[in-house]
Amino acid sequence: MNELINLTKRNIKVFLRDKVSVFFSFLSVIILLALYFLFIGKQYVSGSEFDRLSSNLKNYLGISIIMGGVLVINTLSLSLGVNGVIVNDIETRKLDGFMVSPVKRYKVILAYFISSIIVTAVLTLIMWFLTILYVFITTKYLYSFKTILNTSLLLILFTFISSSIMIFIVTLVKSQNAFGTIAGILGTVVGFISGIYMPLFILGSGVSKVSSLVPFTHMTILLKQVILSDPYSKLAPEFVSALHKPYGTENIGILGFEVSMTLIIIFCIILSMILLVLSYFNLNKKMVK
Repeated sequence: MNELINLTKRNIKVFLRDKVSVFFSFLSVIILLALYFLFIGKQYVSGSEFDRLSSNLKNYLGISIIMGGVLVINTLSLSLGVNGVIVNDIETRKLDGFMVSPVKRYKVILAYFISSIIVTAVLTLIMWFLTILYVFITTKYLYSFKTILNTSLLLILFTFISSSIMIFIVTLVKSQNAFGTIAGILGTVVGFISGIYMPLFILGSGVSKVSSLVPFTHMTILLKQVILSDPYSKLAPEFVSALHKPYGTENIGILGFEVSMTLIIIFCIILSMILLVLSYFNLNKKMVK
């Protein structure tokens, strides 16, 4: 157990010590926040139907929409950044050092995954709690305890899913250059495909069907449903029903077929476990060489 703890601490320290890597892990989130606050966010609360709402309530709605997407992207970009330690260890041959040590290989691989979950979960939860504080200060609205708790639990679950997907991708990468390219474009691609940058219905039914196969799409929808439940409660039911599609809180199923969100999340968890096993074999092969 001590070996696993020490390896996990080592991976966390290596990531946090590299300020450039930490910055680029947040880059997708920074860009997304900038786009929302400068351009995209205003479109969600503009129009004559919003004129009767107070500015505080409109801000409450806008920030909730923004963070529903930002927090999901955060679990992706951070877990990818932390798992970049794997690529660095392979390229600098530090991984070879573990092969001649008495540490069992599964502990080495498990330590990478655990460190990814710890860093991503902690920093994402900090961002969520800062959001709660920011909303209260700027709008005087406070999320309910149920919403805060459910969102926090979902973020931990999403961290597990994102870390599983990212560690699998990283175990397929052979160089820092390739990793840098993936890190640079993945957040943007997922942002568009998952309906984070703009509602999926704008992109057409074909893109929506493709998006329905991406776990991050359903993660974003579910998180928005939870976070927006409080702002929605301040609005008339008929008004809320018209907001589900443009706000991205409407379930889209799989390939146009209606599938419950519970089943989709269960599938995502199973997929994550499968990817973890595949990641183990991929990394184990690299350690054999």
